[in-house]
Amino acid sequence: MHVFGVENRDTLTHKATGYSAKLLKKPDQCRAVYACSHLFWVDDQDNVKDGERVLLCLKRALRIANAAQQMLNAARGSTGSVILFVEILNKYLYFFEKGNPQINVASIQSLIELVTTEMHSDSCTSDPAADAFFASTLRYIEFKKQKGGAVGEKYEPIKV
Repeated sequence: MHVFGVENRDTLTHKATGYSAKLLKKPDQCRAVYACSHLFWVDDQDNVKDGERVLLCLKRALRIANAAQQMLNAARGSTGSVILFVEILNKYLYFFEKGNPQINVASIQSLIELVTTEMHSDSCTSDPAADAFFASTLRYIEFKKQKGGAVGEKYEPIKV
C-alpha cells in the first residue's frame, strides 16, 4: 500500500473496509473487517498508525460476531461457537502489544469476560477447538506477564 499516495491509500482502505462488511456470511464479514484493521496500523516507511480507525474496525467486527451469534441462537435455539470472539481478542492483544493507545486493558479484560461468559452459558454447545484456542490465548497472556520487564508490566493488570 505504500506505493499509493496518501489520498489514494485512504480511498482504498475505506473501500476495502466497506466492502468487507458486505460479504454474504457473517463469519466471513467479521474476519474481513478485523483483517482490515491492519490497513490502519502499518509499521513501514510511511508509518501509518491510526489507532482510532483500528479500534473502529475491531468494534465493528465485534458487532458482526455478536450478530452472527444471535443468528445461530435463532436458527438452532442454542449458542454457536465463540471462536470469532477469541479471534477478535487475539487482534486486540496484537494491537495492544504494538502500542496502540486506543486498545487498553479494560477492553481486553471485558473481551476475556465475554468469551468466558459465553463459553460457560447453559445454552452454549461445547466446541473443543474454541476451548483450546481460548486456553492458548490465556496461556499467551500469562507468558507475557511472566516475561517481566516492560512487557510484563503492560500485561500485569489483565486478569485471566
